[in-house]
Amino acid sequence: MNLSLNERLSPVLERSLARIRELFGDSDDLNIVRFEASGIKCAVLTLEGMTSSSDLSKMLFSPLMDFKKLLAQPSDIYDYLMRKGLFSTESKPIRSYSDVSERLCSGFAIVLINGEKRGAAIGAQGFKTRSVSEPATENNIKGSMEALSDNLKTSMSLIRRRLKSPLLRFETMKAGKISQTELAIVYIAGKAPDNLVEEVKSRLDEIRLDIISGTGCLEPFLSGNSGSFFSGCSTTERPDTLAAKINEGRIAVLIDGVPFAVVCPALFMENFQAVDDYEEKPYFAFLQRLLRYLSFLAAGFLPGIYLAATIHHPEILAKTIMTNLITSEEDTPFPLMLEMVIVVVLFEIMREAGLRLPKAVGGAVSIVGGLVIGDAAVTSGLISSPLLIIIGITATCSFVLPSLNPQLTVLRFIGIFAGGLCGFFGMAVFCLVILVNASASDCLNVPYLSPAAPFTMKATRDLLWRVGYQKMQKRKVTVENLNGSGRES
Repeated sequence: MNLSLNERLSPVLERSLARIRELFGDSDDLNIVRFEASGIKCAVLTLEGMTSSSDLSKMLFSPLMDFKKLLAQPSDIYDYLMRKGLFSTESKPIRSYSDVSERLCSGFAIVLINGEKRGAAIGAQGFKTRSVSEPATENNIKGSMEALSDNLKTSMSLIRRRLKSPLLRFETMKAGKISQTELAIVYIAGKAPDNLVEEVKSRLDEIRLDIISGTGCLEPFLSGNSGSFFSGCSTTERPDTLAAKINEGRIAVLIDGVPFAVVCPALFMENFQAVDDYEEKPYFAFLQRLLRYLSFLAAGFLPGIYLAATIHHPEILAKTIMTNLITSEEDTPFPLMLEMVIVVVLFEIMREAGLRLPKAVGGAVSIVGGLVIGDAAVTSGLISSPLLIIIGITATCSFVLPSLNPQLTVLRFIGIFAGGLCGFFGMAVFCLVILVNASASDCLNVPYLSPAAPFTMKATRDLLWRVGYQKMQKRKVTVENLNGSGRES
């Protein structure tokens, strides 16, 4: 294609239309409607399914058909569209083929006028979008039942409804060389540091991907720490959670077509917080969070600890427990470590199948898993009962922290080999490596383990124990005030 996107529109209507058809490869979804207004040839360009036909008729065709002016010039029609005839809340000038491509793909109708080097883009978006639904991945009991939408404008309105302040900022930009996906940077002026906002913009500008298909395309660029085991960014589909996070000085990025927002910087402790923690009494929230921390330890390290104790350090087990373990393992054909690996792999396969299968048949995976891994495997002597109990506890605990599921899966396998091969020494080294990696991780100069490491006293009021709202309202903590955040003095 010899057409340059920066080339200016031609004053000859047919020449411009020919160039636009060349630009879109004469695609079948490109609609061109020709008409005359006061004897001047015009054309309206739309993409199939991107605009509303009824809105176009009311806002564009009917007024233009009624436009009557003796000796009308092309500039008269353009002025009528842009200034006098405000048919739409969005009317933008079009000067190049790049403008035509961008506006057409965003649902605008483009009006070209013979004899005029400019065109007019009229906002008449009418593409179908999913209505606001309940959160699918962040369930709650008492909180809001609204989730972010696939439509960027709808998601922005959901946030604006919860933060009715002129300090709330939305800054849009494009990402993806081919997809030209619209992004919206969300923050509260005065709470999010200016240098943090500029850093986020700079990192988004560095993206050279062809297509932005989801949050995973942005997180590596925003977190900026490729050697970290944990992610420096988090995602949420809840507008109330997003509002609370940006109120702490964080920055969120919304993606058009994706019902999730990327929030940075993220902290490790946030994985153990839930919406309902702030709807209950502080002592109950403390109990719930304590259970989540214990679940994290069990889901990631319990299989390795079990292997280390039974294979390398049986002396720490009670005599009755040791006797039962020996009796159970005598009838199984595999070594204990290999047995553990087989069962964990089977569990991951079952979990993956349950996620990918249609909902109508997804329940069948649970039945098959219960029969194969549970009853049949133990009865046939392939798997011992104690090991199956350990895996059951591990699997249940991993469901408590869905946001850490990828990390817990990897931790579980590494822990099995560390505990099975080197005992408690291997588990100690393994835990130390993970702790050092997490301590060295940061996103936008905010330590990942804050406020625990480095320790920030005033921020611990929402770490494990949550203080009451009376105390919480007195001293507000933002991420740039955490120790070790690298804020400018």
